[in-house]
Amino acid sequence: MYKKPDLNGPLTRLRENAAAWKANLARLTSREGMKQDTYAWPIARMEERDDLAKKIVDDFTALDEVMSSHHGIGSAAPTSWSIDALTEEDLAKVKADWPELGMFADDTVRRVADVIGIRMVRAMAQEAVRRAPAVLKARDSQ
Repeated sequence: MYKKPDLNGPLTRLRENAAAWKANLARLTSREGMKQDTYAWPIARMEERDDLAKKIVDDFTALDEVMSSHHGIGSAAPTSWSIDALTEEDLAKVKADWPELGMFADDTVRRVADVIGIRMVRAMAQEAVRRAPAVLKARDSQ
């Protein structure tokens, strides 16, 4: 069965590090920072900012590695974007309700529905049924 890659960890770390970056920038430009007589205070904040920038670059690198190594039908996405897999009962019900799905094998319907959803599979089947006469006619005339 198709499994989407896990992007939740890298996305969570990216959000946390971006929020820390914003907080650091706010502290650096705050009145408290402006009141400091020495350069030590802003330099320390800038050093923190550099560390956070490296973490953010590392987070983007992790996301890029996950998404670059993905070679499935669907796109790499966090699990919150995932689609529940069809159960046997669900598949039987939709095939009874939507006869156009009969043009595809059950395992094809299941695999594609796990990636893009059963409604999109139905839309593809409906489009295929609408276009089939013209395609067959053109093929027969050749």
